[in-house]
This record gives sequence, C-alpha cells and structure tokens, in this order.
Amino acid sequence: MTEPQIINGRKVWIKVDPYHVHRDNPNIIPTEYFTVSYFLEQPLNDTSGGVPVNDDNGKPKLFESPVAALSYAEKKLEKML
Repeated sequence: MTEPQIINGRKVWIKVDPYHVHRDNPNIIPTEYFTVSYFLEQPLNDTSGGVPVNDDNGKPKLFESPVAALSYAEKKLEKML
C-alpha cells in the first residue's frame, strides 16, 4: 500500500509492504512483519522503488503493524524535510 502524505508542507508517498519471516516452528509469532519505504516524488507504480527505512545494521527495519511502520516513517520524514 502506498499513501500520499503532506509532511512539513511537502507531499511524499509512504509505502508499507508485508515481510514474511520463515520460522522452523510455525507456532512462533509473529510470522509477518512490515517494512516501509518513502518516495519524494510520485511513484510511477506501486510495486517497486522508494527509499527503504533501515535499522542500524542497514537491514530493513521491521514493524509489527502497518500503522507502526507508517507512523515511524512520518516521524523520520518530519526530521528530514
């Protein structure tokens, strides 16, 4: 899902994608997380691109819900823009 947002007077697009985690034991949860990326220009399609939000190790930062991913990206962009 890609959502347009206005942050500090600038239009940006934030994309949240599901991220499945393989578990040897399927009873260990969660098995699905979410990643987030952003676009400073309107994306041509909803499937690729964007600047990923990474953790301190340079890997995609994982969130337990789409709302948490979206909120984190909004706060990060507020500081950047």
